[in-house]
Amino acid sequence: MSKRKKKGQGISVGSFISAISILAVLMIMTYILTLLIPGGTIPFWKWLLSPVLVLGSDQGVTLFAVIIFLLVIGGTFNALDRSGTMDYMLRKIVHFAGDKKYLLLAVVTLFFLSMGAFIGSFEECIPMVPLAVALALAMGWDEMVGLGMSMAAVACGFSTGVLNPFTTGVAQSIMGLPMFSGISLRLLTFVVIYGCLLLVLIPYAKKCEKKNAGKANVTGFNASEVFVKKPHLEASVRFFVGTLVVCFMVILLSVFVPGISDYLMIIVAAFFLIIGIGCCICSKIDSHKSVSYFAYGVLNIMPSMLLILMAGSIQYTMNEAGIMDTILQFAIDVISPMSSYAGILCILLFTMVVNFFVSSGSAEAVLLMPLIGPLADVCGISRQLTVLAFNYGDGFSNIVYFTNPCLLIALSVVGVSYGKWIRFSLKLQVLIVVCCCSILLLGTVVGY
Repeated sequence: MSKRKKKGQGISVGSFISAISILAVLMIMTYILTLLIPGGTIPFWKWLLSPVLVLGSDQGVTLFAVIIFLLVIGGTFNALDRSGTMDYMLRKIVHFAGDKKYLLLAVVTLFFLSMGAFIGSFEECIPMVPLAVALALAMGWDEMVGLGMSMAAVACGFSTGVLNPFTTGVAQSIMGLPMFSGISLRLLTFVVIYGCLLLVLIPYAKKCEKKNAGKANVTGFNASEVFVKKPHLEASVRFFVGTLVVCFMVILLSVFVPGISDYLMIIVAAFFLIIGIGCCICSKIDSHKSVSYFAYGVLNIMPSMLLILMAGSIQYTMNEAGIMDTILQFAIDVISPMSSYAGILCILLFTMVVNFFVSSGSAEAVLLMPLIGPLADVCGISRQLTVLAFNYGDGFSNIVYFTNPCLLIALSVVGVSYGKWIRFSLKLQVLIVVCCCSILLLGTVVGY
């Protein structure tokens, strides 16, 4: 049996060069905007050093948390892989899934979609992306299926905002609406988006199987082979699953205890550090090897730190230059004379543009809702529908915007280039945009 292709051991050279090139172009374009937009000004040296200076800004604490989060993920999953836990767990899943692999795909996708929609998790689910990708490879698919049923699903769930406290909750509070009211269209969105994900993922997975049919040892797994239990790896898997369940319980608790949500990313990172250490102990790996496995994973993921800082520098440059207010005022002047049908679609587009520069959902709600709320009133658009348009604009684009740290982390840890991901996700994005625009127009017609 050939050795299974390993994932999660650091960003590849090709992916890194591609990513850093795209971000460099975006940084240059942002600087040009500061020269073209009235009132925008920032010293050249400050722009040049913005990937470092951003650590001293309001974004600094969040970026530090993201970087620590990323390094822990890299170290933990390399330790899980090298200890044999990952390989054993995947073989066990493949063995028990049998010929129900598409049901497994649908269930995994629904799980991640629900985590985003009903709990508001996004960053906290990213550590599970390497496992989903490894599972996809074990099933005879590829990395795109793994990213689609995990990273894309949780981001899409977050965007539906069914009970999302960070977008729907904050936005409705600012707009003077009862918390989580108007759930009907958000639930409809959840069902429609789930259908879109399966419509893209299942045919693509079948295409992967057809492409790989006749190729020997493509993944190193075979559903028909005899699964042999190994006591020490059984203990490791039980520890992994048990700790993960506790982690998800804490994430669920954060919905009801706001104080936890402020430190949730660090808490989840701590859980995965515990998982890495505990699984190495259960797998009977000595301490010296365990440390070396973890260190190697951290070392290989470290180049992604630069990508995170460069992405953060774009918002920093706009804030320092003071051009965001000018952009917001321009959008208001353009949208205010429009009809309710055109206006709601423009609010969606406008939110998508702002989301490119401001990746935090709650921060974007605080920035935009006081502006687009009165604007919606002028256009005859209900505030409930405005919140829905905000959710769509804030969330779905996160799976294509390279300024979003979660996308950077997910692509980095599985070694997939941005270009490859965009080519795969384009069909999904088109479906989502069409569905969201249709639902918004339906909401306008029925007076939602």
